Amino acid sequence: MYQNAVFPAITNSNYEGEIKQAGDRVNLLSFPGDVQLEDYVAGTDMSTFGVFDLEEQLVVEKRKAHNFAIDRLEDLFTYVDDVVDNLTQNVAKAVERTIDSYVLEQVQFAKAGSWVGIDVRVTGSSADTEASIATTATGGTLSVMAATGSAGNRVGTVEHGDGTSDYSGFTTADVGKPVRLTSGSTWATEWYRISAWTDSVTVTILNWDEAATAMDIPNGDILRGMYGAPEFTGGAANGDGKPTTQAGWGYELQAARATTVSATNVYEVITLLAEKLDRNEIPDTDRHLTVNPEFVTLLRQASELQPAIAMAYEGVILNGKVGRVGGFDVHVATGSRVTSRLGHSTSSGVGADITLTDGVRASQVLANHISFCTFAYKWAESRVVDAESQFAKKYQALHLFGAKVPLVLRRAGSCLFGTI
Repeated sequence: MYQNAVFPAITNSNYEGEIKQAGDRVNLLSFPGDVQLEDYVAGTDMSTFGVFDLEEQLVVEKRKAHNFAIDRLEDLFTYVDDVVDNLTQNVAKAVERTIDSYVLEQVQFAKAGSWVGIDVRVTGSSADTEASIATTATGGTLSVMAATGSAGNRVGTVEHGDGTSDYSGFTTADVGKPVRLTSGSTWATEWYRISAWTDSVTVTILNWDEAATAMDIPNGDILRGMYGAPEFTGGAANGDGKPTTQAGWGYELQAARATTVSATNVYEVITLLAEKLDRNEIPDTDRHLTVNPEFVTLLRQASELQPAIAMAYEGVILNGKVGRVGGFDVHVATGSRVTSRLGHSTSSGVGADITLTDGVRASQVLANHISFCTFAYKWAESRVVDAESQFAKKYQALHLFGAKVPLVLRRAGSCLFGTI
């Protein structure tokens, strides 16, 4: 299992504690923020700065068991290879598939702002604000606003230049996606994560790491970048004119719809995922991209066009690794291990005549540094027992495991939302 599964290559085991039974907790330690530097003056004592550490717990929440019986007479059949060996290999494959799927589900925690897909942007007008944020004790709420002098809101159908149309409100399919406020084409807040859906005009939002207080959150704020994201302000900023009732604000939903990945743009898509990690100053070593077989086919079709794509066609494949592209070790996760979700809804009509249509279901491809996800596993027990009242033996085992993305290490992951 450890040779064939993807999860041993793309996760780490940096935890403290021992797993004895399901429900056990192990400790994870991370260090948000940078160590402070100061000018050094010879003959002068240096200042001592404290190190801010964050301890989280990983819960060993999953337990999977197998229990199959083999009649002893079957062991004597000469026309069958080793029955026990074949069935235990089958069990190993089932455990491998289950754990890979579970680990790859953690892609949902990739940092807000580090998603690649088609963004949906609803622009505000010069007279009214299209959306606003009100802070809470833990984050905030983002609401679509009513037009001046109107009792209703402007939720409806928004058309784009490519001929497509989207719903300008929110649905449950948007939970987990990044969202921010925008003003014109040159100003925006930080990206926030939608944590809950209230109704078509209101969602709950959190900072990307769910922090309410941190070194880089200005005094008096709860959400980072309310006055402007770092690319606009040059760093954390605080001041008047925050987007509560300011005219002109609209909002943008990142990777709301899936982008279509083809042999002609697959390399470009991978470079965008790498750019997300680069922006968060993630090391360029130990980066992994876990894709489905269709994605691998696109890479092989593109390899003649892109010399930077090196794909493996022969030799022993460990942990599903099939090549290296754009700084990522590429792993193939077969079957349905790569998770999927619905895209943002499309709509037609206005007012009471709006008709909603579910968005397209597409893949969520994880691009991550090995620090992104911590995995804990214990093969708790394995035994062979005689079956009561039968001439047979039972082969049993229990697997305990859990995974967690530490809050501050969400920045070590990016997500491609795409149809492949």
